Amino acid sequence: MTGNTGNTGNTGNTGNTGNTGNAGNVGDPGGGWFFADRVNFPFVDEPKLNIQPASPVEEGYPDRAWGSFWYAWQTLAEFVGTVDWQSIDLGPPDLTNTAQELQKLLDLDRNQRADALGEILAQKDEFLSYFMELMSISPHSHPWTHRVLQSASLIALFMAQYYKGVYKRQRPSQLCSALLPPIQAPGHASYPNGHSTQAHLIAFLAGSLLPASASALKNNLVVLADRIAHNREIAGLHYCSDTAAGVTLATNIFDALQPAIAQMPFLLAAVTAAQGEWS
Repeated sequence: MTGNTGNTGNTGNTGNTGNTGNAGNVGDPGGGWFFADRVNFPFVDEPKLNIQPASPVEEGYPDRAWGSFWYAWQTLAEFVGTVDWQSIDLGPPDLTNTAQELQKLLDLDRNQRADALGEILAQKDEFLSYFMELMSISPHSHPWTHRVLQSASLIALFMAQYYKGVYKRQRPSQLCSALLPPIQAPGHASYPNGHSTQAHLIAFLAGSLLPASASALKNNLVVLADRIAHNREIAGLHYCSDTAAGVTLATNIFDALQPAIAQMPFLLAAVTAAQGEWS
C-alpha cells in the first residue's frame, strides 16, 4: 500500500543539483509529470477530440502559468537591467581576525554541530520551504507570495556570487582542515555567506508583503534567516563575518529595490498580487 502518491507534480526543475551550494527551487509547479501515450491509438486520434486552440494566440503566455522559479528569472533580468546593482555596496572582509574566527568555528563544531546536523543537511540546497512553513503557506495557497520569495532568493544569490568573485575569500576548511564540514563545501568563495544573503532578503521582502498587524511574523522571519545563516557557521562553511556581510548585502539590496520596483513589471505584479494574498 503506497498511500497518497498522486501529489508528485511539484518536483520542478531538480536535475541541476550537483554543486549548487545555495538553492531554493521548492514547490515549483510544472515540469514534474510524465504522461504515457498509446502507440497504436494516440490521444490525438480520439474521434471526439476538439483540436481548436483553447485561447486566442494573441493572449500570450498567461501570468498564472509561470512556475515560480522561472518567474524569478524574469525578475532577476529586470533587476540586472533596472538597478545599478554594481553600486550596491559591500566592503571587503576583515582578514585580520581570521584566526579568531577559525577558533570560534572550531568551538561551534565541538559544541553545536552534532545537534544542528539535521538542519544543516535539510538546508544544504533548499530552505525556502522553511519560510513557507513559518508563514503557513504553500505554492498553491499563496502563488504570488511564492514568486516573490523565489525572486528574492535568486536576486540575492546573484549579488552574493558577484561579491564572492570580487573578494575570493578562502573557505574556513581550506585554512583549517580540522573543521571537516559534514557536507561538501560549495565550489565558490566564502564571502559573503550566500545562505545569509538569500535568507535575509527573503525575510525582508516577505515581511514587506505582510500587514502591519503581523509584526510577530515579520520578526520571526528574520529570526529564521539568522538561524539558517548561523547553521552554515556551525557546519564550518562560513566565518561569522561572512554571515554579517550577507545581512548587510541583503539590507542594501532591499533598500535598492524599493525605488526600482515600479520599473520592474514582473516583480511589481508579483509584489502587488502577493500583498493582496495577505489583505
